[in-house]
Amino acid sequence: MHYHQIIVGQGLAGSLLAYQLMKLNQQVLVVDNGKVNSSSRIAAGMYTPISGKRMVKSWMVDTLYPELISTYKDLENLLGTSFLNDINIQMSFASIKEQNDFYSALNDKIKPYVITETTPHQGLNAPFGAVEITHSGWLNTLVFLDAFKKYLSNKNSFIQDEFDYDALSYRDNKWHYKNHSANSMVFCQGYQNKNNPYFKHIPVIDNKGDVFKIKTAALNNQKIYKRGAYAVNLFDDVFKVGATYKWDNDNTTPTPQGYEELKDKTDVLIHGNYEVLEHVVGIRPTTKDRRPILGKHEQEHNMYLFNGLGSKGVLIAPYFSKIMADFILNNTVIDKEISTNRF
Repeated sequence: MHYHQIIVGQGLAGSLLAYQLMKLNQQVLVVDNGKVNSSSRIAAGMYTPISGKRMVKSWMVDTLYPELISTYKDLENLLGTSFLNDINIQMSFASIKEQNDFYSALNDKIKPYVITETTPHQGLNAPFGAVEITHSGWLNTLVFLDAFKKYLSNKNSFIQDEFDYDALSYRDNKWHYKNHSANSMVFCQGYQNKNNPYFKHIPVIDNKGDVFKIKTAALNNQKIYKRGAYAVNLFDDVFKVGATYKWDNDNTTPTPQGYEELKDKTDVLIHGNYEVLEHVVGIRPTTKDRRPILGKHEQEHNMYLFNGLGSKGVLIAPYFSKIMADFILNNTVIDKEISTNRF
């Protein structure tokens, strides 16, 4: 069967790009290996307008946040399920110094996103007080990706398979993959980009993160709770807690060291008892400049890359998937800040 595009990878990048292209009446085929430890499936899917130890305003957040809300709300309507949780982050301070540093940095750029008058939840360790961050929340990525996979499957637009590069060829002005053909190939493989013979020269950096699923009665579902680590409520008394950060590490096997590091963070975060139900690992596809990667192969015809979403994938994927779709269809100019040409 012939498609307009074949997309390799059904994480956030591949799924959002497929959605944007399908809205533009494109027929797409998504090929994904179904691995459960992709970053998109394991991550908490948090988004926030303020980030980092210095609590600075997130890059392009005034553009990215409205696009996030409208895109995921439209997808909820399309897929008939809920996965977007637009709720505040209640963040406690680890020390008086951290509290003082935060208020010293509280300038006009970030004040609209901060509620300083808040009573810390009794289950949040907050001996030095807390604030709330608005315009924040989390996407239940597992629910979203499974629902979108079903949507694609119902349209004969999904294949679960390990992509075979040897089965890909270009002839007659088309890309041919097994029994399928397409005008364009788009690779959205996250950290697995290193195995891609066409784009492995692009420096996508592995960033390993440990995540717990825990059970606790100490917290509730009214906020995201954060003190170094975060806790988001999945259902009932079950929460997802994370994460650790280990650069240049693509080992997807949970380790005792990772467990202990995350347990120490969880002990600091939660004032109360909890039980660890599950310990998993995801690999974030990141870049040195922490910007996404959009572009086209310099030699191969109609071959594209959309990658490098990192830890902010939920926030940046909706907007930049639209940019990527426009680039594929109309050959628009990609800003150098996010282009493959910057490497």
